[in-house]
Amino acid sequence: MIYRFAFIACTLISLFKEEVLSQEDFAKEENNETVRKFSVVRVIQPGVFDVQSEDFQVRMRAWGVRFPKQAESGYEQAITFTQSKLLNGSFHVNVKTPFDSQNLKVVDLFLDERDESFSQLAIEEGIGWHDEEETGRFGPFVMAQIKSKRRNLGVWKDGNPIDLRTRNQQLPLPLLQSMIGRDPFSASLNYWVTTFGKIHRPGCSFYERGRGEHSRRPVGEDCRLCGGVARKSN
Repeated sequence: MIYRFAFIACTLISLFKEEVLSQEDFAKEENNETVRKFSVVRVIQPGVFDVQSEDFQVRMRAWGVRFPKQAESGYEQAITFTQSKLLNGSFHVNVKTPFDSQNLKVVDLFLDERDESFSQLAIEEGIGWHDEEETGRFGPFVMAQIKSKRRNLGVWKDGNPIDLRTRNQQLPLPLLQSMIGRDPFSASLNYWVTTFGKIHRPGCSFYERGRGEHSRRPVGEDCRLCGGVARKSN
């Protein structure tokens, strides 16, 4: 009888105990399972935020959406949107990638109030745009972007943000070649950072090959061939 009472008491306690993010929760990411109820303690940049659990902190990135970078048109609106939606709220996530090339956990984040995807809402309101390569043209995000384009919202007011960013990043080849040997943190030098975190300088045979992105302040492992950031000026 005593054992039965103890069992019932333990069961009731477990039912009313608040769920928290734990290492065991994150172990579920391999099966793409949902991790529930956590709080965001800090917004780093649009779509990037820190989650605090009992004894550790994790930095995450919203899946399938890209936002304007600092100094680009729409950045302030994007950071304000992220803060207003994520701070002081309750959420659950679906882990898409344990860690990306920037060591961020990639998640589809859902607002518990309406069980609405943060990424989809940002795309639909023109705060950011759909990263089709990352999602494989995920249907709901595709439709959200079509709606945003038709209404000419946010980032679409000044044209296609993807095309504008690409044009801004492209530099004439002779100029790129002339940059080799300069201060690695020159404001005009664009490095190529692969999805595996390898940093290549302009002129390197691996520059702009494969998947990656340009960066003026790259983080990762320097290429052994061209020296990456570590290469000294002549």
